[in-house]
Amino acid sequence: MANLKKNGNLSGAIGQIVFVNDGQRTFARVKPDKVKQTPETKAAARIFGLVSAKEKVFRMQLLKILGIPPIQYFAARHRARIRKTAQQDLAGSPESLAQFGDPQCLAGFSFNPKIEWQSCTNFFPEVESSSNTELKIFLPEIKWKTQIIPTKNCNSAIITLMVISADLNSIDVPVKVLSTVQTKISATASFPAQEWLIPIDAADGWLLMVGCVQFLPKNQPPSDTENFSAAYLWAQQAER
Repeated sequence: MANLKKNGNLSGAIGQIVFVNDGQRTFARVKPDKVKQTPETKAAARIFGLVSAKEKVFRMQLLKILGIPPIQYFAARHRARIRKTAQQDLAGSPESLAQFGDPQCLAGFSFNPKIEWQSCTNFFPEVESSSNTELKIFLPEIKWKTQIIPTKNCNSAIITLMVISADLNSIDVPVKVLSTVQTKISATASFPAQEWLIPIDAADGWLLMVGCVQFLPKNQPPSDTENFSAAYLWAQQAER
């Protein structure tokens, strides 16, 4: 129902026509059509909400563990990649929640688009074997300006390699650090090749290897918090 105001303007609606006031002016527009929800759109909305909630909990824990800041657009890019692992059980009820499955699509995802992992590194950890109890990884020798390509005005870097488990199908999304290798690389300090053994018998959900290179500026503290590169280097569903 439309009402006449003291200033002569109309407000409200008549049928499908809505009156909108802007100071001394009155505009008329058609009411927007209501979006009809189908079972498919409702399921998609539930999956989007589930992915957003679980990804945020997982992301905040991961960034805290790695000690790196969130980069602009990182959350949206990360959420889109996590969404690829969520699957709805089409045979189940429409209200059934999606499950997070195989995480292999995460491998190669770079956290910082300003410094892509492949642009500043030239080494590849190799997973030699994976069983229900142990993960065996071969780490090659890492040298400055050979396997690590430094950014401008940096003369050293801290390399962190970490294997974690993450269970996004659990209510509280637990993230556990299973093993970590960390070293400082410079022109006078390299990282020797070695075998890395990681117990995984207590891991649930996903197994993820994350690499992070934090570049250190010359003769000053690391004030540039975005001067790093990080990526998922390997991903697999934990075997139980």
